Amino acid sequence: MSIFGTLYTGVTGLQASEVQIATTSNNISNANATFYTRQRVVQTTNGYVSSNGVQVGTGTAIESIVRLHDEYSYFKLKGASTQLEYTKYMASTLQEISERFPDLQNTGILQDLENYNKAWNDFASNPNENATKVALVKASQTLTESINNTFSTLDKIQKKINNDIKSTVDEINRIGEEIATINKQIYGQEALPTEHANELRDRRDELELTLSKLVSAVASKNEINQDNRLDTTINDPGHQYNLSIEGFSIVDGINFHPLKLDYDDKNKSYSIYYETADEKVRDLTGKISGGQLGAQLDLRGRNYDKSKGKYSDGIIQGYMDSLDTFAKTMINETNNLYASSAKSPVTSDYLSGLQGNIPLMNYDRTIQPGSFDIVLYDEKGNKKVTKTINIDVNTTMDDIVRQIKANTDDNGDKDSNNDVDDLINVSFSYDPTSNDGLFQLTAKSGYKIAIEDKGTNFAGAFSIGGFFSGNNASDIKVKDSILSDPSTVRASLNGVDSGNDMANKIIQLQYDKVNFYNEDGTIDQLTMEEYYRKFTGKIGSDGENNNVVNASNQTFYNSVYSEYQSKSGVNTNEELAALIQWQSSYGASAKIVTTIDQMLDTLLGIKS
Repeated sequence: MSIFGTLYTGVTGLQASEVQIATTSNNISNANATFYTRQRVVQTTNGYVSSNGVQVGTGTAIESIVRLHDEYSYFKLKGASTQLEYTKYMASTLQEISERFPDLQNTGILQDLENYNKAWNDFASNPNENATKVALVKASQTLTESINNTFSTLDKIQKKINNDIKSTVDEINRIGEEIATINKQIYGQEALPTEHANELRDRRDELELTLSKLVSAVASKNEINQDNRLDTTINDPGHQYNLSIEGFSIVDGINFHPLKLDYDDKNKSYSIYYETADEKVRDLTGKISGGQLGAQLDLRGRNYDKSKGKYSDGIIQGYMDSLDTFAKTMINETNNLYASSAKSPVTSDYLSGLQGNIPLMNYDRTIQPGSFDIVLYDEKGNKKVTKTINIDVNTTMDDIVRQIKANTDDNGDKDSNNDVDDLINVSFSYDPTSNDGLFQLTAKSGYKIAIEDKGTNFAGAFSIGGFFSGNNASDIKVKDSILSDPSTVRASLNGVDSGNDMANKIIQLQYDKVNFYNEDGTIDQLTMEEYYRKFTGKIGSDGENNNVVNASNQTFYNSVYSEYQSKSGVNTNEELAALIQWQSSYGASAKIVTTIDQMLDTLLGIKS
């Protein structure tokens, strides 16, 4: 081997050391870069030459620069990230909801309910004083508005999450499209086996990890290349790449297939679907899980019931349904009792969509089979005549009207001219233009009408002569006629101001266990306060349970992240030690070059 060959050996050492120092410096400078994967130089011999039967090395060569990536620990990191982001999003939303029910601080619906019951007690004690009537109406209005506002807040949170779903899906599509573009760039830069697009692969990993926070997605990289030549085992994927959500591919190599959103203008609801290559539409709204998007769908609800105009599932929808049940039961029970106080005329609320031939139990699930009495009082408060009306599963408003109009001997005196059908006028009308039905009872002069319910909830559900109007938490309110004139509030059963027997029944209502007909078909038999505390207790327990899971997920994520960083992250001390090593290597190679230079000078001097 010639002296110039030896010189070249030193030069290759210098060049290799320069690359090693540059790579190590790059690692150090990116030590705090979250998604940077540390790199190593793969250095190998430059071959040899035979001289007089002896093999002499010709220096060193740089084969490639690889990143110390472990796909398996990275896969665990993505899974932990998906779980953590799910519970984190849940935690922030449930915390916001729980702040809307501050009943432990003597504020909120529970306190308003207490004030409402106290106002009824004051009114029963002084049924003839207008001041107590005004105070009762104000306390009732405060309670109903508090229920309205709380429901409205839940509705706004639900709608905000619905809008967040669009933003999340848009970001998922943006990430998927960028990954497809990066794949194309990777394929272009890695034409040879020794070429590695490290920065592009780091960027793709960053996007995958970001995506894992949004949704549970699976990146299938069937070709995993393992390399054990360095101090750390490398498990890095090759060129095969497929990213799928619930089995549907959104990135296939360099091809991108977006998730699509369907927006229902009427119901203001987003659903998520995927369009296959054969143009078939697959609804993913009920399937997507994990990450922020999974939490958003579980909170908002996944299945929209157009017939009811709301979601049939979802955590927030469950809270809204419970608040609706609370309000509906308060409306029914209070109205049932208040309708037993005689007055004339007696009119229902406008009943949306109720036609005369629709079974009442199909229209309102709180209507129960049984009976109620129509009782007539004279002006002095004497009970004159009673008629029993029956309700079964097939009973309609037309049937109710027919029963009331039926020529029966209600008082048993065999006089056909002094019964209920003779002393009142009854009607049910349906307006197809407004799609509203209206039930009316009007007594003839000198008489008042009371409706005494026996478990049907007929007067309560339809607010026939009731105290409250509305059907749920969003529209519960004090009857307009009472709001405009609080002096019309009644306390007695017979309609005479001096009595308070009806008001006492409403006072007793706060202690009675009543039926709460839940949306899921179950029935709770509790007091008003007990049901409300059960409802708010569920909100609190949901938040606490999620916080426990979230803390566990955070611990698991920290553990997995530490494992990943130990394999792929930059250890500054280790890199500084390597820098010293390559610096020494550079000095040694430089010494070879210097020695050869001195030898050449000596040889040239001898020759001259």
